[in-house]
Amino acid sequence: MRRLILTLCFVFCMYGASAQELYAEIGQAISSFAYSNSSGGTLENLNSKATQYLSAGHTFLLKKDGLGIQLGGSIRNYGAIGSDPLLDNYFEWDVTYVGMDAGLSYEFFQQRAFRFYLRSSISLEYLLRGTQTLNNQVFNLSGEDEFENMLLVPRIGIGLRYPISNKAALNLTYTYGRSFSLTNSTPQDNEQLNINVHQIGLGISILLPGCNCAFNRY
Repeated sequence: MRRLILTLCFVFCMYGASAQELYAEIGQAISSFAYSNSSGGTLENLNSKATQYLSAGHTFLLKKDGLGIQLGGSIRNYGAIGSDPLLDNYFEWDVTYVGMDAGLSYEFFQQRAFRFYLRSSISLEYLLRGTQTLNNQVFNLSGEDEFENMLLVPRIGIGLRYPISNKAALNLTYTYGRSFSLTNSTPQDNEQLNINVHQIGLGISILLPGCNCAFNRY
């Protein structure tokens, strides 16, 4: 895991020096937890929760083919809410992760000023803060094994871009992601805890002064 972190940091610095575009995105997310124990049983009455996220970074544009490499950082909130009618319990999770993001974007279609693109990415995220509410008690999740592990989340999505000038464009993006398990399962204990998240965000892309390119409006 440390080797992966160092690799992402190196790639981020390398492409940040030659990036041609800055991007920032803010949006709404619907997150949920998927849990199964060692015998395959699931936690019922566990519902999704609306959260927010913010991301920003650089894009290295590969000319002529509509492909871009994106490297940046993010702050994301995840949560879930549920109850157990048999035990008359109420429970809720609210966690915030800070992450490093790396991905690809590809413009595959253009209709006049509108450009459609595909996006795939992977995020390496670290717990910033987190709480669990059980009935009237609130517990701090810092130090808990499941949430202290690094969170690795691959995402895939589709978006729409509209230039507002030769140097700036607005982006509307939808992505879906599912984290790798937060628990370290073994052959004797196949416990799984994953986070599912649907995101829709509004962002802006700005071409840097050194970029010999432009967003064509027509």
